[in-house]
Formats: sequence, C-alpha cells, structure tokens
Amino acid sequence: MNCTACDAAMEADAVFCDECGTRGDGPPLLSGLEALAESPAPPYEAAGRFEDFPSGLDAYRERLQQQFGYPDFRSGQADVLAQLAKGNVLGVMPTGAGKSLCYVLPALEVGRTLVVSPLIALMQDQVESLQAAGVAATFINSTIGRDEQNRRYRDFIDGRTTLLYVAPERFANVRFVDGLRAAGVRLLVIDEAHCISEWGHDFRPDYLALGLVRERLGAPRTLALTATADPLVRRDILVRLGVAGAAREVVTTFDRPNLRLAVVPVQDDRARLDWLLRYTRERAGQSGLIYARTRKNTEETAAALVAAGVRAVAYHAGMATPDRARAQRRFITGEIPVLVATNAFGMGIDKPDVRYVVHTHMPGRIEAYYQEAGRGGRDGEPAECTLLYAQRDASLQRRFITQAHPDLQGLRGIWHRLVEAQVLAGERALTGMETQEAIPYDGLPAALTALRASGLVEPGVVRLIALDPEAALDATPIDERRRYAESRLRQMIEYAETPRCRRALVLRYFGEQPPERCEGCDNCTSETAHTSVGYPEELFSALLALRDRLARESNRPPYMVFEERTAREIATYRPRSPEALLRTWGVGSVRAQWFGDAVLGLVREWEQAHPDAPPAEERVLKQAEGRGQASDGPEVVFDDPLFQRLRAWRRDRAQSDGVPAYTLFTDRTAREMAAVRPRDEAGLRGIWGLGESRIRTFGAELLELLGRPA
Repeated sequence: MNCTACDAAMEADAVFCDECGTRGDGPPLLSGLEALAESPAPPYEAAGRFEDFPSGLDAYRERLQQQFGYPDFRSGQADVLAQLAKGNVLGVMPTGAGKSLCYVLPALEVGRTLVVSPLIALMQDQVESLQAAGVAATFINSTIGRDEQNRRYRDFIDGRTTLLYVAPERFANVRFVDGLRAAGVRLLVIDEAHCISEWGHDFRPDYLALGLVRERLGAPRTLALTATADPLVRRDILVRLGVAGAAREVVTTFDRPNLRLAVVPVQDDRARLDWLLRYTRERAGQSGLIYARTRKNTEETAAALVAAGVRAVAYHAGMATPDRARAQRRFITGEIPVLVATNAFGMGIDKPDVRYVVHTHMPGRIEAYYQEAGRGGRDGEPAECTLLYAQRDASLQRRFITQAHPDLQGLRGIWHRLVEAQVLAGERALTGMETQEAIPYDGLPAALTALRASGLVEPGVVRLIALDPEAALDATPIDERRRYAESRLRQMIEYAETPRCRRALVLRYFGEQPPERCEGCDNCTSETAHTSVGYPEELFSALLALRDRLARESNRPPYMVFEERTAREIATYRPRSPEALLRTWGVGSVRAQWFGDAVLGLVREWEQAHPDAPPAEERVLKQAEGRGQASDGPEVVFDDPLFQRLRAWRRDRAQSDGVPAYTLFTDRTAREMAAVRPRDEAGLRGIWGLGESRIRTFGAELLELLGRPA
C-alpha cells in the first residue's frame, strides 16, 4: 500500500510511513493537513497549566548551574524566560546565543514540551547533547523503525520523556496530533520559525500548517525561535501561528563580537580556489566550514582541498542520506576538520569550535549570509567569516531571483500543472511532493502567494478552489516579492562593497543602532579603510538617522526606505534640486515625492553649517568643465564598434540594476575609454568620470570588455 499523505510505498503491516510519519493502520486518513480542520477535535480541558511556568528566574538559574554547569544566562535568555511566564513569545536571537535553553529549562519545569524542527540531522545532534546533560529528550523521524517510533511516542504521551522533537510533516497524521492533545502539550516550540514565512530566506511549505496544528493541540503556550527575522518576517510569523496581538517579542542584539567579518575580492573561480587552498593550509587542523554555491562546486572544492593535503569532506542534499549523515558526523566529531557544503547544511547544527566560515560565492540576502557565517565561533572564541566576492556574483543572484519569480505566462503554466495534479488527487489537498512537481521549489513561495491572492488556492494547505485552467490570475504579488528580493540583494552587494564598517551595516539591516566602527571587520581594522571615503561622515550619519525616522513612521525596515548606497551617494554628490536628487542611485519618483524635500533640506542645512567643506564631486566636475579645464573628451566617431559596445553594456547593466544609464558613466567617459583602451585599473583611474567607487563596482567587467578583440 501507499502512504495517504506523501504517496510513499508502505509495507502492509506498517504503522508509520517511513517518509513522512503518517500512521498507516486503521481506516485511511484524510491525506493532507486539511484533516486537522475538517475532523472534530477530541474533548479537551487545557493544553497545559500556564501557572506551572515559573514567575521568576531563580528556578531556571538553579537548573542552569546544576544541570548544565553555566554560571548565568546569556544575553536574551533571561528576557525570553521571563516573558514566557506571561504568555506566548517570539524570540529572535543570533546563532550561537543559546536559543535551545530557552525551551529546555521551561520543559524541565512544566514537562511535555513538543519541539518542531525542520531537519532530521539537527534533531539527532540536539537530542544527543541534551541526553548527555541528563535531559529526557528524544525525537521521532524516519531514521528509526516503526516499533521504536511507537515506543518514543508512548513515552512522551505518558510523561516519561520531557522533550519530543518532530518535523512538521509528522502532523499530517491526525491521530498523532490528537494523541498529543489528549495528553496535554505544556509548551509548543517552533524552532527556526522563519521557515513559516514566505518572506523569509528559508521558507518551507510544511510550516504553513503550524497555526492550524497549534489550534488543534488546544493552543498551548507557544515559543517561536529564530536567528534571522526582520520586522516584516516577524509579523508574518506571529500571524501565521495565530498569536498576533497575543505574543511578546524578544529581539536581542544580532551582534557577535567574536566574529571577524571580511570580504576578499576575487576575479574568477580559479582565484577563489587558489585563495581557499592557501587559507585552509595555513589553518591546518582548525575546524572550518566552507559554503559553496552548487552541489558540483561543493564536490569539486572538497576534492581540490583533499588533493592539496587538506582533510575535507563534501556535504549536499543530492548525496544519499547515509553518506550525508556520515559526512556530517565526521565533521561534528572532529574526525574531518573541514566541511564543504551547500546551504543544505547547518541549520541548528551546534558545533562550537568552528574557527572559520568561508563563502566561496555571495548569497542573495544578508539573513542567509549572517546565519551561515554565524555557525563559526559558537563557543564564544574568535572566528573568521570571509566572503569571496566577484562582481559577477550579483548577476548570478539576479538570475536566481528571475527564476524564483515567474511572469504571468510562467504563472499560467504553473496553474495548469496544479489543475492537472488536483484533478488526479480528487478532493484532498496536494502533498508537498505533488506541489513541488508542479512548482519548481525556487518559485514556490511567489507562485503560491499569487494564486492565493487570485482566490484559487486555500490558505494553509495546497488545495485548489477552482479547476478552470483559464482562471483569472493576479501576478501583482509576484512583482512585489521580486522587488523585495531585489532590495535584499542590493543590501548584500552593499555589504560586499562598502568601504565602511561591515558589522554596522549588518546590525542596521536588522534594525539596531550600532557604532560606526567595530574594530572587528576588515574595513575597520585596515589602515586604509576610510581614506577612499569621498563623503562627509556627519552628513552620511544624519541621512541614516532620517532614514530610521522615516522607517518608524511608515512601519518599514530601514533598508526599504532607502539603502546605505543611496545615503552614501547623496552625501557624496549633495544634490541641491529635485532633478539632481532623481539622478541619485536608488531614488525614484515615488521616493523623491515621499522624502525628497526632507533630504534636500538636510543637505542644505549641512552645507550651511559647514561652509568650508570641499565641494561635492559632481559640482567639482561641472565647475572644471565650465572653466574650460576639461573638454568633451577625445574624438571618437559615433559608430565606433568599441564605443557602441560600451554603450550597450551600460544600457544592459543599468536595466539589470534598475538605475538610469547615465548614473554608471556618460558618453564622454565611454568615448575616452574607447580611445585610450585602458588595460588595468590604473588605466581606468585615468579615465574622466570613473572614480574609485565605479572602478570597484564594475571595473573588472569594463576591462574584460575592453580587452576583447574588435
């Protein structure tokens, strides 16, 4: 027979499906989580006695010291525990801040705590760590046999086990949920809670049903935890769990002072590998984690390291489950010091002594990068977090964004495939496997959002409301999500290219107000870190303060008002008119109308207060031209092939970046490049209109274009 939830093959006498955990005995279950809503819940009095939660911290502190040997709480832990005594809590704490103790300590006081965790591997690691400390914890997933699953479930129901870890797919079994409800779950924990948000960086469709599951369990006291969630994602988490307005938020600092942040510019993949080989050999024996872009990159990088004498192993989702588990185990136990992985590795992995984390390619958003980099130095000791950055990485990420956000024609094709799948499924909801066959995973969040906005897919589960292949589709939500993803990518590029403090940029991204220097990133510790900054620090800081005020007034994250690059360019060029402001990167007509007067007023006030300040770069150039110190540049015929190639490149790059073409460089600059044909960065510096910022941003691409044969 086949599983009624995921359609995996099951033995005739099977109790649980080995793939998703649905019970197979008795009459067929409704397949999909709609069963939770459609079947009546058993009688129930209370999901847990809230008065059992300690009102103070003394009991927790005593357990912390006696059972775990820690002298006191880490930052944020006490706040979460104190708020949990009053009600539901969303805790946002950085990787390595000790989130697990925020539910382990209450579990030891109130008992029967259910932890929803997205990955099988991290369940095993966390449970083993807790068992070593004497905590009665266990997990149920497909890695253990049916009899053992039944035994562990009964131990939890009967109170012999305090903590039970499960994956969200387990709740497809209504009887599993109702047994928990009857026993009484005292505390429901949603680990990696950002997975529930379609706006988050690691959305997982199975998390969407957790609000319904929580209700079915009798609405027990709930603790949602994540390391990375901006205000938009935090709101989404609370709404989807059904606790919006009834939960307290505890957001601690995202700062990890023991992490040293650095970016190393590279030209190509050969340069990446050469740097990586030198770097890892210099740190022989140290535990390191290397994130590669693709499965192929992972295997090739690991093989190159091994060939160079570095003990390394690859890890990615395409490996057989036993091989992947063995690779992780060898790394966690220290048998192999270096693990080369895709982003499939690491969520919740608690290896404390990772001394360096290297990203060979730039991720698409700061949340993903900072969470992965944060797996270094969990023991509080120093760790190096290095991003290898080539400017063409941004183009690749833009292609990923395009793939993840189908146009109207692509959405229509997805809808046709979903209709076909629903016809075959009948009235039940589609399984995760059926959904992903119709919607490539990268496009899943955007497509589902659009189809729900079109009134065609139910909330919470993937079940179609209509079966008309030509139903009207609203692709507007996809456009909104695309703009959101592009803004996240621009912030990641800003992190890679900023000459200022990288830590401050990250912390501002998450809504904090950090100092301007950290002494813990490459820019702050370099002697030449600020010599290239061509804008006044005071004006830049004032613009960021204005941005923060606008963000609070509009209930937006600061970077969605305008980005740090925009602030930097305003401070550099100091526009004096609305027309000049519109020529600034990142300021379109809507934003200019919204806050243009405030920005221009701020610039005027600053200049009045600093009458001796050097002129802005843009006005210096105009003044030089006006005095006849600069002509229109070398004479180059308009149809010169190189001149036209440069203009075509400028047009395409401007369209890709979403900026006016003239903000990259003018025709005069293009003519001079076509006439001089510089061969290196030193040559580019001699070209009119190309400053350090532009050379740093796209100089390598220009040199490659200039070096092509005619």
